[in-house]
Amino acid sequence: MSDRGRTGLVVGGCVALSALALLLPVTLAYDPWTWLVWGREVAHLDLDTTGGPSWKPLPVLVTTPLALVGDLAVSLWLVAARTGGLLALVGAYRLGRRLAGPVAGCLAAGALVLTPDGGPRFVRLLLEGHSAPWTAALTLWAVDQHLAGRPRWALGLVTLLAWDRPEAWPFLLAYGTWLAREDRRARWLVGAALASVPILWFGADWWGSGSPVHGADSAQVYAGESGRLGIAVEHSLKVVLAPVWILALVGAGLALARRERTVASLVGTALAWIGVVVVMNAALGYAALTRFLLPAAALLCVAAAVAVVRLVAAAPAGWPRAAVAVGMAALCLPFAAQRIVAVRTQSTEVADRARSERGLAAVVDDIGGAAALRSCGPLSIDTADVPRAALSWRAELPVHRVARAHAPYTGTVVAKAGGRTARALDEEARAEEVAANDHWEVFRVGCRP
Repeated sequence: MSDRGRTGLVVGGCVALSALALLLPVTLAYDPWTWLVWGREVAHLDLDTTGGPSWKPLPVLVTTPLALVGDLAVSLWLVAARTGGLLALVGAYRLGRRLAGPVAGCLAAGALVLTPDGGPRFVRLLLEGHSAPWTAALTLWAVDQHLAGRPRWALGLVTLLAWDRPEAWPFLLAYGTWLAREDRRARWLVGAALASVPILWFGADWWGSGSPVHGADSAQVYAGESGRLGIAVEHSLKVVLAPVWILALVGAGLALARRERTVASLVGTALAWIGVVVVMNAALGYAALTRFLLPAAALLCVAAAVAVVRLVAAAPAGWPRAAVAVGMAALCLPFAAQRIVAVRTQSTEVADRARSERGLAAVVDDIGGAAALRSCGPLSIDTADVPRAALSWRAELPVHRVARAHAPYTGTVVAKAGGRTARALDEEARAEEVAANDHWEVFRVGCRP
């Protein structure tokens, strides 16, 4: 079977596993709920990006056609997003195997699961349908395609990465410039790739907000705040396990000594990506969230895995080689164990959120759906972020049209069951409870029957 045929089978297998994973808790993070809302708005030619996170085009290019299937879009997005996470693990294995054999591939994939922080948040991002694991997948597969002698495919993957993360823009420019010099017939492709970035980022945001830089402005959440540089550096150091950092740097040094450019290039690219994130945080006030560092984490995991295999192979056969392998395992396991234990905490939190979101969907159905939510004045909810974005999707409203509930209450108010807002509304003469379950209560305040 050809390499493309095997790749097709791998992608198909990841899609099938992601569909099967719908048996796991179904929940979305804040950003994916907003992308679903924006996709529906694009499908109706009425985009409004003034609410929610900063605009990014890649997820909305996926959620726009999904809007045609209604509420099924939530499950289909989860399949697409989780497929990206699985492809990231496959990409780490594939690249590690290409460079140093299947053991390196397994180590790279295993190390990637334990990124990009002590959470380890990769598991949560995967379960909650975030696009961040896709950034790791696109990075690893772009490198793989480049090494396989398919630079046009690599350019396409880097372009998709640039549609999701602004940190990828300089890398797209650099790779596109190199490809245009190496392959004159690909210059039109490079030009289209580079032109697509400002069109999709700034043009679409201009349409949705009235300003081409609205997303850039809203992303500057830490502008003028002191201490952000230290936090960004701290996040960068924790993006992989400490032994992974050490092994990746050692591997890069050994590669340079042996005049092997690949591993050194992986580490250099990872450091460059981290540098861009840190500079954007320190100089421009953008957040340096750990998930922004996943492409760098993926490359470091591969480089470290290759270094492990090569260091063990360099030892004399027999007990010295076994001793080196055991020593490295003993060095890494204590660091890995902390993050492995934390996986259970991440899974429990996702399961709790999934129950809450099922409750929200149920209480909306109980009152009659989106039209009923909008029938009584303004819509508000007494929590922020994820439930508010989920309610926006359920109510078929722009995100900014779902407010944070506060006194004096009016219109339709969704409140946590038994919470402070619910207790206050129980005592409010003008408030009528119209639906409730173990998680949520819905009130209408000052509305005529």
